[in-house]
Amino acid sequence: MKYIKYKNYSNTYVFDTKKKWKTIWIFWWIHWNEIAWVNIIKKLIKKIESWKLKLLSWKLILVLCNEWAILVWQREIKYNLNRLFKEKYLNNDSKEYEIKRVKKLSEIIKEVDILFDIHSVSSKSVPFMFAENVWNEIKIASNIYNWKIVIWWGKIAWDIISWDTDSYAHNLWKTAFTIECWNHNYSKASEVGFNSSINLLKEFWLIKKWNIKNKNKLELIEMYKIKTTKTWNFKFVKWIYNFKEIKTWELIWYSSKEKLYAKEDFIILLPNYWKLKKWLEIFYFWRKLKI
Repeated sequence: MKYIKYKNYSNTYVFDTKKKWKTIWIFWWIHWNEIAWVNIIKKLIKKIESWKLKLLSWKLILVLCNEWAILVWQREIKYNLNRLFKEKYLNNDSKEYEIKRVKKLSEIIKEVDILFDIHSVSSKSVPFMFAENVWNEIKIASNIYNWKIVIWWGKIAWDIISWDTDSYAHNLWKTAFTIECWNHNYSKASEVGFNSSINLLKEFWLIKKWNIKNKNKLELIEMYKIKTTKTWNFKFVKWIYNFKEIKTWELIWYSSKEKLYAKEDFIILLPNYWKLKKWLEIFYFWRKLKI
């Protein structure tokens, strides 16, 4: 099966079985430094084009999201592309690259039935998926990658910072998942991303075989609060990492003027080390739920 360039968007690969019921879009490379997805998508395309992975139905579309950032080797040109899916940007006539690009991507999301957005993280981490506690998304997410599933990102963060692909798709009543695979440069990140993509295709009946399970115990983790910064001049203590269980009064980060201590026990997620600006999120509060 040959891929074609989708006529309205560049760097987009389309695999159409002509047995269209629904369409799955896989977004990749929103941020330049999340390099694991290069190997994932190359491998996926190669398997499909060589017929080693035969699509039975539906239409599968793979979208490279952030072309300019990739060309100049920057995470972003000016704005975080995955924080622009909001009306103030979608209705903006700005000629800034990310503003123009988010309009194109929002058009794609409006056409989609199922969206799968692929990322990796800069801090020490294990893989995890975002899913909302609606319909049967948690069950589907556990079939795609059975380990850590995070819920309520969209519910808690929408009015603050969560103007991303996943939340935008859910706001349009679409089925959507985001996966974060290990650290950017960790060798297993590509393996996790590829296996998850295969399981996604299996879950929605695009393929028969290749179902890949991991042996980890499923954990359901709920987001309940966000910490934003009033300054960029701070450092995390060196032992902070994804999913670390923080105890009350434990030091989290410090600057020349203040130190931040935990006021409660919680699980920290996505400590943000990346060129922080005022009022950006620096980490999230999570707690484990009983399954």
